[in-house]
Amino acid sequence: MTEKKDVIVVGAGISGLLTALSLSKEGKDVLVLEELPAIGGVCRSYMVDGYQVDTGAHIITRTGQGPLRDLMTRYFDVIPNFVPHGKYYVLLNNRMRPFPWNLQGWFNFDIISEVDRIYLMKTLFSVSYLYNAGETFSNKSIAELLGTGLSSQTMRFLDCISMFMSGASMKETPVARFLDSESYKSKSNNVLEKLYNVLMKEGALDQVYPKGGLQSIITAIESSFPREKVEIKTGEKVLKIDTGQKKVETTKGEYSYNTIVYSAFACELPNIVEGLSEEYKRTLKKLPKTSAMMIWLGLDEQVFQKDGSEIWVDSDPYTWVVPISNYDPGLAPKGKQLVGFMSKLQENADPEKEKKKALEAIYKIKPELEKKVNMIHYQILIPEKAAWTVNTQFTGIRTPMKDFYLAGTDTEKKSMGITRASYSVLKLLDTLKEDKVI
Repeated sequence: MTEKKDVIVVGAGISGLLTALSLSKEGKDVLVLEELPAIGGVCRSYMVDGYQVDTGAHIITRTGQGPLRDLMTRYFDVIPNFVPHGKYYVLLNNRMRPFPWNLQGWFNFDIISEVDRIYLMKTLFSVSYLYNAGETFSNKSIAELLGTGLSSQTMRFLDCISMFMSGASMKETPVARFLDSESYKSKSNNVLEKLYNVLMKEGALDQVYPKGGLQSIITAIESSFPREKVEIKTGEKVLKIDTGQKKVETTKGEYSYNTIVYSAFACELPNIVEGLSEEYKRTLKKLPKTSAMMIWLGLDEQVFQKDGSEIWVDSDPYTWVVPISNYDPGLAPKGKQLVGFMSKLQENADPEKEKKKALEAIYKIKPELEKKVNMIHYQILIPEKAAWTVNTQFTGIRTPMKDFYLAGTDTEKKSMGITRASYSVLKLLDTLKEDKVI
């Protein structure tokens, strides 16, 4: 006999779990189907030689007033304990400086030339004014905006920042990504106020790391599930979704649903759903995944002293360095330090060669690390299901199929990571309310 649920959620990554929690708290019986043996996707932790490593480097943004905070307030019974991230530091031209968040920061950012800083500030003023006057800049890239008026070092810096903000180079990253508003549900249309927010913000003040690692967020979600309202089945791959009969066929069984929310890779829908239009298939194919190389190093002592993370523009590949045991010493054995190094994995690259290249790049920047390493762990990840590029067509929440919805970082372009997933889930909830599903 086919088991029936109010809602089936496909995928138990952060988007799927937040969806399951919110819909179960709205009174729905939810079944979550996950292909892998563990839940959490790229938002979980596990042990390696006494160190608790996360799946990738994560700093969570907009926690003071933002989408994750909104979901936690509405649906979490257990709230994770967050630790302030601290500053971002940029290594460029063999010099380290705090990231320039505002006007004062740019004036003092002396690792690029004064001529380049003035050029960038003039560009930012003009773009910010036009953006707040209604120009979206979603189809103009950073490279197209800046032209050839900057030095190669400054262009490398901007290319590096583009890579970590969008998952793409500055030739593909839209200007709108840099103007992605930090305000949440702001009702203000005042141009001067918006310009002030862009130019005068103090930095990453609302960015945090979860004490206990990423696993603490998954644990908080699981602990908040209403009793007997959520069932999670792991190791169960979805083979086919019959939208006419409202049935899901997996490697272990068959289930029927009233509503389905697909939070896995939307680009893979044509493989499991028949009858999709060619136009919708083309939209799904225009969702470029972002792949990353993660290297976790366990160190014999605390080499990275500062709270905060470092962006190494000088390394090849560009590297984001996050010393997570600075936020929670319990993630490493006593007296040791756990540091994550994330870089973009080039398309069609040989993973083994990329591992070697990335590790050599780390040792080239900090040669002293090599003698202090007692643990090395590699991860190849997809931190965003769709990069925000000038050509990306995000799917949105609704699909052409009845009672079939999407959730995840390939439906929403705002922000990144867990914050982006949270924006998507909130938009899903609004959509389901409009459709009178909840």
